[in-house]
Parts: sequence; structure tokens; C-alpha cells
Amino acid sequence: DRVQGPLMRKGSPGSGSWEKTSWQDALKAISGKLNQLRQEAKSQQVAFLGSDEEGFMRDHIQRFAASYGTPNYFLYSKDSNRGAANFLSHGNRRAMAYDIVNAKLVVTFGANILEEGPSPVYYTKLYSHHDEQQTRYIHIDSRLNRTAANADRWISIRPGTYGALALGVAYVLIREELYDQDFVRAHTHGFDDWSDVRGKRHVGFKSTVLSDYYPERVQEFTGVPSRVILELGRELGNTRPSLALCDQAALDHTNGTLTSVAVNALNALLGNYEKEGGVYFVDEPPFASLGAVPMDGRSVQAMTQPPVGKPVDAFLPLQECTVKSFSENVLSGKPYPIEVLFLYGGNPLFQSVHHKKFAQALQKIPMVISFDSLLTETGEFAHYVLPDHHFFETWDIVSNVENVGFTHVAIQQPVIAPMYDTRATGDVLIEFARLAGGRLAAAFPYGSYGEGIRRALRGVFESGSGAIATEGVGSRWLEFLKQRGWRIDRYSSFEEFWDRLTRYAGWWNPIRSKKPLRSLFQTPSGKFEFYSQTLENMIRAIPSESRDEALRRVGISAGGDTAFLPHYEPVSGDSELPLSMITYRSMPVGDGRGASLPMMQELFGHAVNRHWDTWAEIHPLTAQQYQVTDGEWILVQSSEGTLRIRSKVTEGVLPNVVAIPFGLGHTSGGRYARGHGVNPHSILEGKEDGLSGREAIQATRVRVVAEWRSELGRTN
Repeated sequence: DRVQGPLMRKGSPGSGSWEKTSWQDALKAISGKLNQLRQEAKSQQVAFLGSDEEGFMRDHIQRFAASYGTPNYFLYSKDSNRGAANFLSHGNRRAMAYDIVNAKLVVTFGANILEEGPSPVYYTKLYSHHDEQQTRYIHIDSRLNRTAANADRWISIRPGTYGALALGVAYVLIREELYDQDFVRAHTHGFDDWSDVRGKRHVGFKSTVLSDYYPERVQEFTGVPSRVILELGRELGNTRPSLALCDQAALDHTNGTLTSVAVNALNALLGNYEKEGGVYFVDEPPFASLGAVPMDGRSVQAMTQPPVGKPVDAFLPLQECTVKSFSENVLSGKPYPIEVLFLYGGNPLFQSVHHKKFAQALQKIPMVISFDSLLTETGEFAHYVLPDHHFFETWDIVSNVENVGFTHVAIQQPVIAPMYDTRATGDVLIEFARLAGGRLAAAFPYGSYGEGIRRALRGVFESGSGAIATEGVGSRWLEFLKQRGWRIDRYSSFEEFWDRLTRYAGWWNPIRSKKPLRSLFQTPSGKFEFYSQTLENMIRAIPSESRDEALRRVGISAGGDTAFLPHYEPVSGDSELPLSMITYRSMPVGDGRGASLPMMQELFGHAVNRHWDTWAEIHPLTAQQYQVTDGEWILVQSSEGTLRIRSKVTEGVLPNVVAIPFGLGHTSGGRYARGHGVNPHSILEGKEDGLSGREAIQATRVRVVAEWRSELGRTN
């Protein structure tokens, strides 16, 4: 099913009409267009839409984009809610790592760490030691997922109310003085009521929480009994070290950023920053620098242009590129048209709730190039498909996977020769640079993508830090050696280091430099901010008569000081539709790419004995209310469309919730992906988090109708 050589589309998008072409002809046509745009001083009209690439590939594409002269390189699926929340709390977007190894209690707000997220394998390994480490896990979610099933306790909660529960827990910590008073006093801002430099009095976090988030009120929001909220707060406060983290189900709402801010506040109350069993920031790997990106006058000027992926009317720097904003700007031609679009990884037409607008945008762009090894729904809209190697056939490196608690580099290397006429995307970009000549050609001082990886890793060798991953050296032994100036990895040359690295696949350094707390926070106060002066300064930059409207547009209805404090904003929805619909990912198919593999289709749904198909989970009380029996065909209807799907009646989901796995329902992607199951994202409402712009894939309301009842109604 793989694309076995370069293709050029001959028919309309999605028609499946393709013509084989040669690499020479395809590269000539594309580079000709690229060179023309540069000569016309329009290089900013080229865009790159990536997915979730990290490390060297991300830097490689960014290097090409900067030297060519375009500010339009976006990662559409990158998590922006947590980054936006960190910016408000910490003054930077850096991802935190969690010291689960040394924590005695881990509370996960919607973070399905054993099944979704950056590295389920890593978290599964940590969890496997929880008995011997006497670590308790409490998982909060609307659905009994893999993490909830393995946790010591599952607390069910209404979708979209995780932030309210976090603030209810904060109430218990504050009311019963179970928080770290020394940390809060020395390293936070806005906990108590305070006065600014103008003498204006402000309400603090403590006052707001004690007045607005007492357990009985939080129970009304969340459905979690007040007794359970008290128990959770007391256990979190009395068990040290303990930590809290949030992800997927908690973040993917219209209030996801504020939810993450509230969970950050819990970690601040617990004094968790740079503390064993808490949260910290992992050091970057010591890669060798490839030098400054060579740029000429044209590229320098083009890089000053506004990026086309950002909303034209965005007034907060928190709002980054989204599929919606990119599509709307392409369709409107603002701030300028896009003439060439490169697609790398991912599948926005399948994954995004704004797939209709994105399809229209793709049809407007004169030249779309897809780098992929399969024809996907998105690739069907490309003019050229330049097939990438399979990951078994190519070089790459992955470093510092988000949330993993130590510095690391994993190397991916070819295990078989390329089977077809494919090329590594990194090498294709180097070829485009070579064909352009000049400074763009000089941007890559290495002849191939694989050679670039070698150059970057030379810095790791020369640093003398860490060790080859499988040499079996624990962190305590490495620390012992470091204190005495010894090295575990003494190599006679870089070639010997490279040989061992490629043999054992990775390098790690579990020893991280201790950071002073004042260096962690780049906020106006230089501290962790309960009261976000960062957000307040953004709003103050707006004319006073427009500030309330600005807050409303980003989803903040709270007035006064509360707008800049962690608080709960209800998820809006169609009041006529009675049920909340949530989606989740399963390990076999992930974001949908695994659906092209028959073995993954066999594994999909193994826990519910459903294979090659999708299902909708509903609680027995919900099934009784709507007269639905297990396994029958039902219709799940939103304001955007209808899914025909089989029911799965289970107590593993909250009443009045419909849970549908994501990953199937493809119309492209090979014979094993096409025509199996349904795509729940196809009926999601186009809601988003107002602060970050991230799609709110958990915020859609639906109704459920038994298909036989619907047919009976039509007959009558």
C-alpha cells in the first residue's frame, strides 16, 4: 500500500487519479516554483505544515525555512494548552517533567499516561514498580481507561470540569494548611491579597479559592461528592512527596488552558518545583551547534512578515497556529496568499475538527507537496507526493520526549535498505537547497540528513556526560562518578562512540543540574504567579473600552482580578443536546496512522472484544433512558452530523457521556485502513480553547437514538 515512487495528481482532489513521475522532474518543477518566489521577493508565500516532529528533524525544517525566507513553519498538532498555561504561570512554555519515581502519590487529571501521551511505554515501566516503591495512583477521568483501571483509585468526573476539581482540592490544602507555606511565601506571587506599584488592591488566590471553591459547590460543577474532594485534598496534602499532572481529557476543552493553570497551582501549593518527587525541567542534550543559519537580505526581510498560521485578529501572543486559523487565512488571502505548501507527517484532514475548511484551503493553494509513505486523506489533496522512507529505512533522532524525566537521545537507524523509489524528507530538503544555490545551499554544511545527525551527536560525545543507554549504569552510580570527575563512557574516538551508540540505540543522562528556583520563572515578579501579571499585561495593552470584550473572546467570563487567577470557566454547549461526547486514543492505532496495519486493526478494541470497527460506550443508565441494548446499531447525532455505530454498554463511563475511540473511519491510507469504523472527529463542533486556540475535541454535545427507533419514526 506504500507510495513506491513520486506521484503527480492528474484528477481532482480525492479522485485517486495519479501519474507516476521521476524524482528529477518533480524536484525540477517544485524547485523552479521555489526559486521563482524568492526572485519575486515572495518567499514568505511558502509554508510548511508539520505534525509532532521533534529534535533534529524539527531543527532541519526550521533551518531550511529560515534560510529560504519564510516564517510559516507550523506544528499543527503540538500541545499548546499546557504550553500556554506554563507561560501564564511560569513565564515560559517549557514542558515540565514529573519525578514519578520518587513520588508517593501521583494524581492524574485526565492524563491517560498508560495509554496516550508522549510515552506510554515509559510510564508503564514506572508504574510497574509502584508496589515496591509504595506509590499510590489516583486517576480522575470520565471514563475507565487503562490508567484508571490500573490506578489505586478512579474518581469519575463530568467532562470539562477538571479545573473546578483542582481548585476544590486547593481549597482543602489551603483551609487545612496542608500546603508548603515556605515555598508559597518565598517563591510565588498573588497567593494573598496584595497591592501593585500604583497602590491598587488586588484579590489573591487564597481569597478566591476559599470563597468560591468549597467542596459542596465544586460537587455541583463536577459531580464528585464533597466527601471525595475532602479525601483527595487531605491525601494529597498529607502524603509527601506528591504531585499532580493533567493531559488529554482535561486539556482538550474550551477551558483546557485554565485547567492546566489550576493544576500548576496545585504543584505550587505543594512546593513541588525542583523538588524530589515533584516537577522539574530536563536539561537539553549537548548537541553540537551547526552554526548560524545563513540568510540573505530577501530571507531576512521575509522573516519579518506576520506568519500566515496565526489568527489575523489575534491580540494575545498565546494564540499560535491552528488548522482553523491557517485555513481561514489561506481562504481570505490574509495577510498574504500561500503559493506552496509542504505537508510533513500527520493527517489534518482526518484529525482536525476543521477538516472542511482545511480541504477548501488545500484546493486554493496552487502547489501542495506531501512527504509521506502512504496516501492519506490529506495527501489526496496534494499535487505532488514525494514518498518518504519507512521508519525502518531511514536515520533520525528523537530527544527529550515530553514528560520523560531525564535527558536522552534515541537514535533511529535503517534496518533494511529502501524497498522502493523513496527518499528521506531531510535529504529532499537538502536537494532543494542545493538546486537553489547561494546561501540556502550553505545552510546545510552536511551532505545528507544522516550526516547531519552524526555532526549533532558529536557534541554529545565531546560533552563527556551521560552514558550509552543500555550499559546498565544507574543514576546513583553516575552521580558517584561525576562527583569524582570520572566518566563511564571513555571512548578512544568519536567513531567508537558512534559504533556503540548505533549498536545500543541511545544515550541518556539521568543527572540533571540543580537549578535555582529564581531561574525557573520568567514572569514579571520573577516567581510562580498565581495572579498572572503576564495575562494582565496582555489585556492592559488593549484599549480600555475593549478589554472586557477581549476577555470574553478568549473564553473568560470572570470579571475583576478573578480573570487573572486560576478559576473555572464552564464548557458551553448546545443545551438541546443532552449528552457529552468524548473521544480517546488507543495504543494500537494512536492518531490514526496505525490503522494501515492489519495487526493493529486486530488489536484495536481487544479490551471490549471489538476488532476492525468502532463503538460507542454508554453507561447502563444512559442506555436504559434511551432504550439502547449492548451491541445494537445506534445513531450519535451532533450539530455537525451523525455517526452510525454499535453501542457498548458499560459501567466504565460516566452517565450522560458517550465515549468513542479515535483512529478508524479512514477514506484513504491503504486497503486495511479504508472503510473500517467511523471517525468521531467528523461530527465534532468547531470549538476551541479561547486562550491558546487549540481544538476542543472533548466539548461536543450529542444525542443518542437507537437505529431501529429512528427507522420506526421515519416509517410512522
